[in-house]
Amino acid sequence: MVGAKIGWRLVLAAFTLAVGLVANKAINTAWKLGAGGKPPKGGQGSYAEVVSWAVASGAAAAAAKLFAERRAAEYYLKSTGHPPPGYEQDATARLVKKADTGLVKTD
Repeated sequence: MVGAKIGWRLVLAAFTLAVGLVANKAINTAWKLGAGGKPPKGGQGSYAEVVSWAVASGAAAAAAKLFAERRAAEYYLKSTGHPPPGYEQDATARLVKKADTGLVKTD
């Protein structure tokens, strides 16, 4: 079981890194096209710009993390024949993440 956890963490890390890099490039490019300049750094720029950048980059990071985790779980299942640690398959063969309060679907 320890090997499965290490393998899952490696797969998840690889997917998260790759998707994170793509998401970062995409959000920076979208900002440059939409705002006509570089994203604000270190609080430079107007309050509206800084808040807009924080919201946009935070949303992109959350979406990228969710996408990476779902794709990594699917890859792990196809590669090993069993769900990654902390996941199980429901009746429709979708992976669902085990949670303390119940099941959270990840289709």
